[in-house]
Amino acid sequence: MEMRTIKKLLTLICGFFLICITTATAQDAQTYWFHVDYVYPSKVASYEAVAKNLADLAKENQEERGWATFAADDYRYFYISPIAGMEDLGKNPFPKISEKLGEEKFGEIFREFDNHYDKHNDFLLSLSSTLSYMPDGITITPEGKNYRRNTLYYFKPKDMAKVIEIAKAFKELYTEKGSKIHYRIYLSGFGNPESYLMVAIAAENAAEYAKMAAENTALLGEEGKKLFAELQSHLMKVERMSGNMRPDLSYSPEK
Repeated sequence: MEMRTIKKLLTLICGFFLICITTATAQDAQTYWFHVDYVYPSKVASYEAVAKNLADLAKENQEERGWATFAADDYRYFYISPIAGMEDLGKNPFPKISEKLGEEKFGEIFREFDNHYDKHNDFLLSLSSTLSYMPDGITITPEGKNYRRNTLYYFKPKDMAKVIEIAKAFKELYTEKGSKIHYRIYLSGFGNPESYLMVAIAAENAAEYAKMAAENTALLGEEGKKLFAELQSHLMKVERMSGNMRPDLSYSPEK
């Protein structure tokens, strides 16, 4: 995981990222740092033991910064942390743990992580409350809904304004129809080689998601089909990702 390298890199890029956030979301966006590990399928059990140990240590030592963990079906593990600004990226994410364990033992934790993959990376996404449809309030961890279906819609940078306009139209349609599918929209930021908009939908499980999706298609009717066709005309490709949030591998500071 090489936390020192990651921290230095993100400190350098954060200033540029803040300048590059689109004006369409600058006033309503929460920026998140995503760290992803591409775990060997054969080492999932031992990897999760290391990840749980880190989460337990954070809770035991009451670290100030927390994270949510998402395990994708393709064995990618995402660690999602909110960022207030560049000053957050310049701080040690685990100051209390490192102080308690000492530099050597603290480093052993991340060397253990390294035994479970050959690839990992970091990137930033901005969660837009303006574009998201969550009538009950914005949260990335709706209670009792750990299943996730995330869809990434890739577009050319020059088409961003149009894609955002369509996203606003979708929210208006969902609101007008009273859709039961609630979703969050993230816009790609620094660390992503391509531009995309990610739609994240939470459900209790895959079966509930499939049922809600079918009902929603019928609810939106021809208006929904027409709007989606308009979106498709601006897309380069679509990527779908499913998996589950893992509260056992996450840490939320007590407030």
